[in-house]
Amino acid sequence: MIIWGWGKVTRKIVGPVFERSCNYCNSDEVWNLCVVRTWFTLFFIPIIPYRKQYCITCPKCYSYIDLTEEQFQEMKLSITSQSNNINQNSVNDDMKYRGKTETQINYLKQMEEYKNEAN
Repeated sequence: MIIWGWGKVTRKIVGPVFERSCNYCNSDEVWNLCVVRTWFTLFFIPIIPYRKQYCITCPKCYSYIDLTEEQFQEMKLSITSQSNNINQNSVNDDMKYRGKTETQINYLKQMEEYKNEAN
């Protein structure tokens, strides 16, 4: 007896794109650029990807906005470009220190500086 199916979904986050207000959860978050694949499964093991979807997703409720492949490539290029690294560092800091107090943030930054000086 062979058990097969479809619908296993994997989501690969490429990186943070921009801050946007979500229409579903009403939160202002930095949305992520994602590639979503749907798989054909055999005995509950994903075997063949049969659908690829490009989108930006809300990090809280995972609602999404579909993108074309051209839009996706353009956003991916802007994420990886050198001119965006300054903005990306501030976005990464916001994501890294989310939920921390100001004292905890200062301590973590000092530890990172100490680690960088040691190298």
